[in-house]
Order: sequence, then C-alpha cells, then structure tokens
Amino acid sequence: MEQNKYLGIYIASDKATVVLAGKSGSKIEIAQQFSIAVPAAQPFSFTQTAADIASVCQEKQVVFEDIAVVLDCRLYRQQLLHSEFTEYRQIAQTIKFDAEEALAVNAADTAIAFEPASKGLSGTEVSVFAAETSILSGIITAMAANKLDPVSIEPDSICLRRIMGYIADKENLKAMWMVISEKKCFIVSPPPAGGKAQIRAFVTAASQNKTSLVAREIMLTTASAVGNKDIQKVFLCDLTGKVDIAALNRESSVQVEPFGIEQIIASPAEPSSDVDDLDVIVAAGASAGLLTKCEKINFRSDFMPYQGRKEILEKALKMLSFCLLLLFVTIGVYLHMQYYKTSSYRNKLNEKFKAEYSIAMPGAKFINSRDAAGKLKREINKIKDVKSGLLSAAGDDSVEAKLTFLFEAVNSVPKSVDIDIDKIAVTTKTMTITGSTSNGGHLQLFGAVDKHPKLARANSTYEGKDNRDYFRLTIDLK
Repeated sequence: MEQNKYLGIYIASDKATVVLAGKSGSKIEIAQQFSIAVPAAQPFSFTQTAADIASVCQEKQVVFEDIAVVLDCRLYRQQLLHSEFTEYRQIAQTIKFDAEEALAVNAADTAIAFEPASKGLSGTEVSVFAAETSILSGIITAMAANKLDPVSIEPDSICLRRIMGYIADKENLKAMWMVISEKKCFIVSPPPAGGKAQIRAFVTAASQNKTSLVAREIMLTTASAVGNKDIQKVFLCDLTGKVDIAALNRESSVQVEPFGIEQIIASPAEPSSDVDDLDVIVAAGASAGLLTKCEKINFRSDFMPYQGRKEILEKALKMLSFCLLLLFVTIGVYLHMQYYKTSSYRNKLNEKFKAEYSIAMPGAKFINSRDAAGKLKREINKIKDVKSGLLSAAGDDSVEAKLTFLFEAVNSVPKSVDIDIDKIAVTTKTMTITGSTSNGGHLQLFGAVDKHPKLARANSTYEGKDNRDYFRLTIDLK
C-alpha cells in the first residue's frame, strides 16, 4: 500500500470533490483530484455518488491508506455557545444539552461536534457544530458499502483552517485570512490569547459584488474580533478573480494582501475545469488531518465511531488465532503419534525383558521393570564379589561369607586385646560366639561387630571373672 497518501472527500448537497493528498515538505501535494455530481434527491442521498467515487478510484488506480470526509457548510450548523465549565470532559458531557437549547434541535437526531474556543473566569466559549444524523448515516452507510468507510467526518471550515495553518504560522498572528470563491467564503479570525482561531463559513451568490462583500466582511470581523484583538492585516485568496484589492486598500482601515493557492498546495495534479479550487483546498485539509497528528472536530465521535481499524484488527486476530489453533492441533497430533510409537516400543521391550528376566532369575517374581532391574543389579554385584573371591558362590548367606565377616570384625580389634574364642555356632540366620577377652576387651569386640557393614549385634552378655571378661555374643547379618 502506498505510504502517506490519504483520500479526502468534500461532500456538498450538489457535488462531491475527491483528492488524493500527501505531504511534500511544508506543503500538501495533490496526487489525484476529481469531482462527481450528486443527484438531486430529497432527503439527502449519497448512495449512487459513493458507488461512482469507488468506480473512479478503481479506474484511476487510486491507492490510499485511509479516508477523511468533509461536510459542506450547507449540511451543518455552527454556533458559538457559552459553557459554565472549563474542563473538556465536563463540557463534553453537557454540550449536547446546551446545543439542543441554543440551536433548537433534537439531540437524539443530531450529531454534535465541538471545540473550546476560549476560556474565561465564567466558563468557556465553545464552537459547536451540529449535523443531522440521517445525513451522516446515509454518507457512512453508502461509503462503507463501497469499501470507503471514512475515519472522520469534519466541518469544511475546520479543514480549511487546518490547511491555512501551513502558511498562517509564518505570518503575523494578528492577521485575518479570507478565501472566497463563486459559491462560498471562509474567514479565519486571529486567535485570542490562549484560544483557537474562529472561522466563519457562508454561501455567496455568483451575482454578488465580491469586492463589496469582502469589504463588508472585513469591517464586521474587525468590529467583532474575539477578545478585542486588533486586526492589522488581511490575507485574501481570491479564487473568483473579481475582487479589487486596490479598492479594498483605499476603503479599508487595514491592509489587504493577496495570496494564491500555490502557497498552500504544491503542484495540483490534473487540473480540471469541473473541480472547484476551494473544494480541492478543503478536501486536502481533510487529508492533512490524517497526514499529521492534530485535533479533529469529528462528527463520528458522537454519532457512529469509526470501527474500520478495529474490524481489521479483529479479522487479523481471528486469522492469527485460527493459524495458532491449526499449529497446536498439528503439534498435538504429531506428539501423540510419537508418544504412541514410543509407548509401543516400550511395551515390546518390557515384554522381552520380562521373558528374559524369568530365565535369568528362576523363581523370582516380576513386579515391575524397576524392581526387576534392581534385583538384577544386586545379583550382578554378588557375582562380581564371588569372582573376586570376596564371597563364595552361595553369597552372603553362606557359612564362608558369615565367617569371613566375623573374622573381619575380630581382626579389627586392637592387638592389645587378648581374645580367646571357645566356640562358634553358625545357623542359617545367626552366629553365636562364646569366649573371653582381657579385662575390658569385650567392649572393643562388641564395637567392632557394630561397625562392620554386614553384621548386626543381636544379643550380648558378659561376666567378669579372674581378670577376664567372659562373653556370649549373637550376631545377625544386616
């Protein structure tokens, strides 16, 4: 998608002007422009015009990111109201009721947009714009049906002020700006201290004397300047070519200086006789609202908030969720197949191990693989001990092994202890030893038995006689 190109559509009751605009340095550059006549119908109908706009955009291969719509001054009402609040949130909560009373409209059938104009001790002066919801609904529905759902719908006066801001910031802040065409006139007054520039939009007739009209409006605007702010200069963009600048300078108390459309728009593309220059400027002002971060006076915020990006995001999330679900299902099936295959191999190995265990350990009960593996390991260790000579083939339970363990314990007694063994009796479970030691030596003998890793002292007795300890000791295997 082409970057930094936005579609601005200026909708009037008799014509729709469309521009594709981008930003070129400090100016707005028009890449495409065309207009389409709106069929006369009551009430306002935009269905066919929206379809025609979509058709021309497709024919001209117009590529854009988003769409902004401008509403002609004949399709909304503008009023300066006073609100007793200064906080924006409080004003937003009450402005609809204030507008209903001041404009004599039904709030349920009217979309309200506003901006604070200036603040004072008693509250805030608020510029209020009101449009019928039936008109806005018709525009939004028709454009959405042709995949042209607009991000914003703004008054034309606001869009003109925005586009004028590209050159007004460079000039004297006390200047007044006027743009006049055969059908409309816009006047931007100097902004009050801490406020925003007020703008008036009104319809003109082709038969009117444009010089007299401009002179009258300069006088009225100068006299009613907000905050008694003196107007020292007037910048006039005359799109009719009928205003006598020299006569204005002779008759007016302020200096009038002309400026041209080329100061606002860079290289207008495909100039056409059926496209009004003022309409192009206003439509470009709508695009400028999307090109840069700026405040918007958007009717959609109150009436039907834009859901386009939200719908795109929801569709993307749904698609992503579906892809992730498909991925997880695929991974789950794969892991299940691997588990089934591994489990099959394990079961086969377990059956084979069980059969071979029965051969290797005749008479031993197979409980589970882990228990069987432990028994085999212990049996292997016994076999190693037999081969190394530590044990006989009979294992730890053999007489040889028991005597070996006993003599190991006896030999560990210090040589200073005199041990005299009278008798050793060996059974399948225990060994019984009788004998004597030098005085006190039986303790060291008993201790040696206790310390041996294979022997455990069961019963032991001793009796001291003739300076010797006569003992009887019963030993078990651990």
